[in-house]
Amino acid sequence: MAKDAKTRGFFRLVADLPRELSDLVRAEIRLLQSEFAGKLRAAGIGIGWVTLGMTLVSMFLTMLVVALILVLAEFMPAWAAALTVAGVALVGGLAFIALGVASIRKGFTPFESVDQIANDFRNLGKRTTDGK
Repeated sequence: MAKDAKTRGFFRLVADLPRELSDLVRAEIRLLQSEFAGKLRAAGIGIGWVTLGMTLVSMFLTMLVVALILVLAEFMPAWAAALTVAGVALVGGLAFIALGVASIRKGFTPFESVDQIANDFRNLGKRTTDGK
């Protein structure tokens, strides 16, 4: 009788295993969701602070450009000073855009593993058309 109870207990454990695993996975998913929500909240606050800082830096740069125009206006007409500063800013901005585009293009080149997989598929296609 005791052996029969132990066997029944073992089979009950085995029968409960899928439900226990399912409960464990659900609990882990809930934990992951709450951790992810906390991290997103912190990231959102951080993005807000960075945005505020970038706005203030942008205002500083604008004031610096105005100050540079005022200084140059002492040596040349104000319109020429403004055009000179604007031209330098335009050339600098275009140079940074070109650097950024080149960096993005470099970052999106396929990985060696992707190239290898493509070569494998090409070689597989050649073998099937050759009849090998």
